[in-house]
Amino acid sequence: MKIFNVNMATAGLLAILMGSCSDMGEPEIFLPNLVLGVSDIDFSINTIGTSQTQHIQIVNSGEGELIGSLTLDQSDVVFSLQPSGAFVLDADDTLDVAVTFSPEAQTTYSASILLSSDDPSQPEIMIILSGEGTPVPVPVLSLSTSQLDFGTIVSDESSQLELMLSSTGTDTLLIESISIDLAVYQIDLSLPLSLIPGEFELLTLTFTPGSGGVFGAEMTIHSNSSGSPHQVSLSGAAENRISYSTSVQPVWDANCTSCHGGSGGLFLSSYTQLMAGNSNNPPVVIPFDGANSRIIKKLRGTAGERMPFGGSPIEPSIIAVIETWIDQGALNN
Repeated sequence: MKIFNVNMATAGLLAILMGSCSDMGEPEIFLPNLVLGVSDIDFSINTIGTSQTQHIQIVNSGEGELIGSLTLDQSDVVFSLQPSGAFVLDADDTLDVAVTFSPEAQTTYSASILLSSDDPSQPEIMIILSGEGTPVPVPVLSLSTSQLDFGTIVSDESSQLELMLSSTGTDTLLIESISIDLAVYQIDLSLPLSLIPGEFELLTLTFTPGSGGVFGAEMTIHSNSSGSPHQVSLSGAAENRISYSTSVQPVWDANCTSCHGGSGGLFLSSYTQLMAGNSNNPPVVIPFDGANSRIIKKLRGTAGERMPFGGSPIEPSIIAVIETWIDQGALNN
């Protein structure tokens, strides 16, 4: 097989070899016969910046020499031929043509190869090329929020919130580690965690203060995502639990039981009596709702006569302690 520049017009459509004669004494004509294994090439989807090569086999199965040329027609320079241009193919010879696709953008490409030859039965053959470019796969971590506030709870209780971890990129997301700089916050998740595009995981965080105070922390998430590490701010507060026996009943004993100790009306000599009320005084304590509890309104004077009636007002700070005890559930503790 020989490859060189040739003028197709002067080469003619036939290769005439005079190696023998017919029975009539006429020269015998040896014709080429072009055999092509493909009619088009689809490179499908390829990542931008990479290359894919496919091959065309041009076979001359005739007895004469095949003279032809390969011409690539494209608007974007993303396809290439090797070899290209004119070629000569001996009888029973094969020409291997490499076609390479190298996308440069996220779009669909098309082109064509014109195969011209002196095969009289198929002087021109069009081969269609197609392919699509796609961006380089990128893992991306998306968070449902960048701040979690647990509010205020009692110090001997715990509270839980959830954070959604979503894989919103085009490649598999690998969450390698999660750390929190304050031990009162804990997570329940097995790591490392792998999420394919479109998947998500709910991360449960537990706030267990153990003592009163305000607790601010940062959670750091390390992954293969762009923008890693990701930060989530955590906040929560805790108040110490109020004891009825040491913080509430002594207030009644010192200020109220002289009138409400055992004769008619509301009795305040014990927890049981306080919570029972009576027929004239329906329950004066609404657990978990101190502001709307009648006992607090009476102490503040916002529901009729302020109590203790005729005595010195109870200090606002002491009323606030009783209200907090109710907000914490009004326990008999």
